[in-house]
Amino acid sequence: MKKNNWKLLDPIRVGTLSLRNRIVMPPMETIHNNADGSVSQHTIDYYAERAKGGVAVIIVQNSHIDTIASRSAIGMLGIHTDHMIAGLSKLAEAIKVNGAAALIQLGHGGRQTNPECNPGVQNVAPSPIPSSAVGVIPKELTLEEIEAIQNAWANAARRAKWADFDGVEIHGAHGYLIGEFISPKTNLRKDKYGGPLANRARFVLEIIDKVRAMVGNDFTVGFRMSGDEFVPGGLTLDEAAKYAKLVADTGKIDYIHVSGATYESITHLFPPMYYKRGHLIHVAEGIKELVKNIPIITVGSLDVEAGEKALQEGKTDLVAIGRGLIADPELPNKLAAGKIEDIRPCILGNEGCLRNVIKGKPVRCEVNPACGREATFKLTPATKRKKVMVIGGGIAGMEAARTAAIRGHDVTLVEKSDKLGGHLIEASAPEFKGTVKDLLRWAERQVNKGDIKVQLNTEATPSLVKQVKPDVLVVAVGSEFIVPPVPGKDKSSVVTAKDVLVGQKKPGAEVAVIGGGIVGCETALYIAEELKRNVTIVEMLDEILIEQELFNKMVLTDRLQAAGVQIHTGWMLKEVTDGGILCEDRNWQMHKIKADTVVLSTGLGASKELVNEFKGLASEVYAIGDCVEARKIYHAFEDAWRAVLLT
Repeated sequence: MKKNNWKLLDPIRVGTLSLRNRIVMPPMETIHNNADGSVSQHTIDYYAERAKGGVAVIIVQNSHIDTIASRSAIGMLGIHTDHMIAGLSKLAEAIKVNGAAALIQLGHGGRQTNPECNPGVQNVAPSPIPSSAVGVIPKELTLEEIEAIQNAWANAARRAKWADFDGVEIHGAHGYLIGEFISPKTNLRKDKYGGPLANRARFVLEIIDKVRAMVGNDFTVGFRMSGDEFVPGGLTLDEAAKYAKLVADTGKIDYIHVSGATYESITHLFPPMYYKRGHLIHVAEGIKELVKNIPIITVGSLDVEAGEKALQEGKTDLVAIGRGLIADPELPNKLAAGKIEDIRPCILGNEGCLRNVIKGKPVRCEVNPACGREATFKLTPATKRKKVMVIGGGIAGMEAARTAAIRGHDVTLVEKSDKLGGHLIEASAPEFKGTVKDLLRWAERQVNKGDIKVQLNTEATPSLVKQVKPDVLVVAVGSEFIVPPVPGKDKSSVVTAKDVLVGQKKPGAEVAVIGGGIVGCETALYIAEELKRNVTIVEMLDEILIEQELFNKMVLTDRLQAAGVQIHTGWMLKEVTDGGILCEDRNWQMHKIKADTVVLSTGLGASKELVNEFKGLASEVYAIGDCVEARKIYHAFEDAWRAVLLT
């Protein structure tokens, strides 16, 4: 699609702002700020990089409005005291000087406040109903306390204006305090703030009045809400649309940002790769059908194609792309330049972003190691051009070659097979792994379009390395599937996950998958969903997917169950028989499972012996990726960048 045809690039007026396009960076927790909630240089660098990348507006992450009692996450940004204004002003300036509008989200965690954020302080809510995700019974707010919190929202908005932000977003989504007042599941009050929709909406309508009175009309005020909470008894789209109209009809809100879910339906809030892109567009559309007077923003694992389609179909007015801008801050600029194929795709793995935040660590990114380290992880021209030889064309090797070429080195990439990609080839085979396939295609394009000499069907040997005489040798020879030493392992019915995923071996009607890690579970799902076979997983540990990111694990587990996959944990494979497998459980009981095909997925072993062959063959030798230890995409990119930044 040519540049002029992208509706994403059309300017739009929102409140007091004239935006350069329709791409919004939504609020996302980063933990790049200081421990007291103040802005750090890391915070500034992170947001400035996205502003430089061409996004129209940045809505800075959810910021707590009063004391630590309103924090919903560890390390949350603060706007609760005037002492925060100085740092916030530097942040707003960094965003605006780079061409983006600067907004900041104002929130209160309510019953979903993390107990570790406010030790000794009781959570509050409209009614004393605990969240199953937090497990704390909140205190029911009094009328006086309600007014104090509303005033805190107004004062937080004042601080944002004093800090020279262009506007604020009132956070009413995701089951936090405002959402708790509007949800029939969590608001059981009998006073003026409970009961019918108009009463439950009173809390936020009064906040809107107070905020607007505090900041005046020359300041943009937006509102974020859940279009559906996806929990039994919670807010549904039908009532959410009526609620949104009440908010819009105040005439005091400049846009509505439609998200969804609560902590009790959290996979919708942080949709993993197993959901389709844009799975929340329909709730934005439903609200836009009733709200005609102000713009609507949609969000939810969107990329440019899904966002553009939503705009073209009139389902939204602006598109929020969150993790996509973590993965590639230059996304809008590349789109405007007609270089969509160069946009580094977010794979929705949540390994660097969400997983870190849950642990109280700064946000990183699986495919963009510079995230959160913008000042230090820079691919600047090398002081001396070197001859770099990369051995192995998996994702680690491809990324090392790409980044070394960007730094100006003379790069040769050697791969023994006839294809680039390594384990990403089989990992991206299932239809539900489309984001990984996007990454593989992107990496191939970057390597093939760059000034990199690619040699396929070439096995690197010490003699070849000596012949090339590189200054820098990057060894990325990967890993191999482990075959457990059990009787019958050499039978014709035994195959590896790779054999099945790439189509080299067709499984029979009854399939046993040995290993309940990510490869085994995804292979089992592929066989069950796409090949329509009966599948059983056997895992020797007490649960499957032990090392996986929580929300991907939750959704993948649910899909396995829905696909009818049988799962046995605490069982060890003892023998492959002519008709299936023999397993032993924790109580030393033996079990027979019928299987026409036995798929081995018992892990990957690093090719360390091969690495040793290349030691000392160049003045600089780096081993990266799976040949160091069989790990994840996150580690492949991290290793590649750390090696190349040293060259």
